[in-house]
Amino acid sequence: MKRAAVIFLGMLLVGGSLGAKASFAQASSTDTKGTNTSTDKGSQSAEASSVAVLNQAGDLVRYARQTESPVAMLAAVQMINRVRYQDGAQRVGTKKSDENKGGSQSAPASAQAKERPAVTFDTQKLLAEAKGWAQGNPQLLALISAEAAKHPTTTLGASSGAIVHHDTVLSRHYDDYTITFTGHELARVAVIGDGGTDLDLYIYDQNGNLITSDTDYTDQCLVEFTPIWTGPFRVRVVNNGYYANNYVLLTN
Repeated sequence: MKRAAVIFLGMLLVGGSLGAKASFAQASSTDTKGTNTSTDKGSQSAEASSVAVLNQAGDLVRYARQTESPVAMLAAVQMINRVRYQDGAQRVGTKKSDENKGGSQSAPASAQAKERPAVTFDTQKLLAEAKGWAQGNPQLLALISAEAAKHPTTTLGASSGAIVHHDTVLSRHYDDYTITFTGHELARVAVIGDGGTDLDLYIYDQNGNLITSDTDYTDQCLVEFTPIWTGPFRVRVVNNGYYANNYVLLTN
């Protein structure tokens, strides 16, 4: 009788444990079926902060090139040297490209795309450009040389920091990347084009829900969002123009 009672009690305990596991599994499954975004801002990592700094620096680099301003380029370099960044080939994975629906592809314009180099964060190359514009100004040349001596190499070989990925999106096409973002942590994604066409940026969660987008008439995009749970997101860069665009993708 006692043995039967013990067996019965054991069955209840096992059954309860299995029921609890089933309930937990069901809850976990249910947690990933909604829209993966929160109204809370979430914690901000150093990498997310770096994305914002690099995005501003990239804007300044473009301005410096347009105006041939050594002062603006020097300021951009000083911003870049404040943060760490790395080549994000593994994190962004293999991109998938396709024609943008609703638009026809124009004649190839790869040569014109090459004439518009993408923004680079190689500080030595940027300072070399600035030095060319500063000829005849010995004080400014000295400042540029001093900055170059402080940081003799770029940080692209780092194993931590914001992700910097260079690529090219064809005319009237889009590029898709699958990137995993951490739950309850601010995610920040930026795109800086070469100035030739209008680029748009869209973020979708694993269930196909549009989370956020930047669709103005420039090729500089910046979005941020906070996932509820850790999961994959589709990052889509859309080229609305009739020329290929050399762009840089930034993310934490």
